[in-house]
This record gives sequence, structure tokens and C-alpha cells, in this order.
Amino acid sequence: MSRRELQRSQVSPKRRDAGFGLWAITTNLVFLGLLLIAALRMAPTYFEYLAVKDILLRAVVEQPVSGETVPQLRNRLAALLMTNQVRGVEIDDIAIYSERGVIVVDARYEVRFPLVWILDGVMQFDDLVIQTTPVVRS
Repeated sequence: MSRRELQRSQVSPKRRDAGFGLWAITTNLVFLGLLLIAALRMAPTYFEYLAVKDILLRAVVEQPVSGETVPQLRNRLAALLMTNQVRGVEIDDIAIYSERGVIVVDARYEVRFPLVWILDGVMQFDDLVIQTTPVVRS
């Protein structure tokens, strides 16, 4: 081994003792704190979305009422939203209409919420379009 390679392989004592410094620890703690704040601000909105999705699936797909009209479905969904204490989505925000023999429930929405100071978060829920099974006429 040449002398140059020996010098490169030896680590100086000052370099060997280096680890996480005060700035690195502080930066990591600030970053983790910001992630925690964002998660705590987004969690209630996401859990409410899960509740709305569950209500819609139960009302439209899992427990359909044969021969149900649009106003009847609207009243049933309004009762389910009120019973489950959903506050972010009102029944007026949900479009329910009949199209080609099926009832379509369109509950897509977005929520804006404050994150930090002047920064706002936006969550869009675009997968809440559900169709009932087609009505078979004899």
C-alpha cells in the first residue's frame, strides 16, 4: 500500500467524532413537527370522507330499495348523513339524478383547511360517483 493510500484511509480524529450536529437535529425536529401538524390537520377531513363514502356505498349499492325514486333516495341519504354526524358534506352538495334507467349519486367535493399561518391545504375527493343497478322493466 502506498503512502498516499494510507493517508486517504486514515480518518482524522475530528472527522471521526462528527455525528449529528445541533443544526441537523433542529432541522429534523422542525421537519417532523411540520409533518405532524399536516397529519393532524388532514386526519379529521379524511375520516369524514371515509364516513361519507361508507354511507353512500351502504345506501346505494349494499342496501338498494327497488323502485326507489330520486327524492326518496335523497331523503334516505340526508337521514344517514345526519345520523352519522357528517358536518362537512350537506345533502344539497350531493347531486342525485336519474340517467338511462339508473340513479346516479355524485358526491364529489373538495375541502380547504388551514395548515400553518397563511398556508391552506386542499383535499379533493373525486371517487364518489356511484350508480344504482339498472331497473329491469317487464
